[in-house]
Amino acid sequence: MAYQGFNPVAFARTAATTLAKHIRDVEENMLRNYQLGALLEAAGRVNYNNSGEGFDWPVQYRLHKVEGNTGETARNFSRKNLWKTANLEYRGYQATDSMYYREFRSNRGEEGIIKVFDNFVQRLETSIEQALGGEYYVDGSATGNEQGWHGLETMFGTPTHTFAADGSGRQSKNAADIAAEGVNTYAGLKTKQGTYGGEQEASIAWPDGIADPEYDFWSPLIVDYTSTAFAGTAATWKVQAVEAMRFAIIHAQRNTSLNGQITNIMLSRDMYMDLLNLIDENERINITSEHTLRALGFKNTVNFDGVEVSWEVAVPQGVGYGLNYENMELKSMDDSLLRSEGPEYDIHSQSFNAVVSTLSNLKFSSPRNFFKLMSV
Repeated sequence: MAYQGFNPVAFARTAATTLAKHIRDVEENMLRNYQLGALLEAAGRVNYNNSGEGFDWPVQYRLHKVEGNTGETARNFSRKNLWKTANLEYRGYQATDSMYYREFRSNRGEEGIIKVFDNFVQRLETSIEQALGGEYYVDGSATGNEQGWHGLETMFGTPTHTFAADGSGRQSKNAADIAAEGVNTYAGLKTKQGTYGGEQEASIAWPDGIADPEYDFWSPLIVDYTSTAFAGTAATWKVQAVEAMRFAIIHAQRNTSLNGQITNIMLSRDMYMDLLNLIDENERINITSEHTLRALGFKNTVNFDGVEVSWEVAVPQGVGYGLNYENMELKSMDDSLLRSEGPEYDIHSQSFNAVVSTLSNLKFSSPRNFFKLMSV
């Protein structure tokens, strides 16, 4: 039997007598660097040993009505409920592998180019860590994601209606519309503006003007960067990125305290490259916190209006997200994010089995502290 070789014109004697050189170093070409998980971990926003059948939290969505008083005005007393309850369940991911006893025995010696049993669990951990990097951005309410995390898209979805430029109401998108209405349900509460009462200031399109707290307490800001209202020479991200991001940063902070201000913007690769080309002469990097991505070793960042901007491979093309890591939590039911089991030998199947899993979920304190950049 000829040995395995890779010379297409090898002499028969060479094929029968000479092996190929088997290099034992493995090139790990499947790994990617994911930033959002590293940012949450560094900021202490991952917590463990959570119990219960899911979790909920109270949300104050309105204030008491304030009326005029002359000192003689009659008063009407009635009870007021100011709260809604948001709730989420724990969800899970797992990665498994198995190795039959025969393979275990045959692979253990010098003939085993890669010792499969060695680092059996570590490879599973790497696989699930890589998979989780993209789950920060998924829509947990979408079909097919019923067992996955409630990622950022759970708050946003894909809107089909925008706010009329004169503030008169909602309509199908026209060229000048900037902001879109909420379309999803997050943590049991609807994100559509006005669902739970309240009003927007008359004749002014949301998010401009003043709205009652209950009108948009659970509504994220969705900005259409192709709006002609930005007055660019072309209604594209490549031309209007600065105006669109500045609009989003300012209006996303219209209702928040200091800890609700936008800290990071995650763009798709195409949008990040267009942004760099647009601000190339003005690019600057400021390190103001130990939790910045650049301080964590991620060099592909720029500072824009005090906000750290970067790109993430998991962000869909043509989309960007504005967030504050202080308004995010990753909650795990175990004493670590990943739980490893095995390898354990099963005498019935004559195999060593191992699994790495997580029971956890993301929690965003309120969608109103986040924004999405997209073409509606």
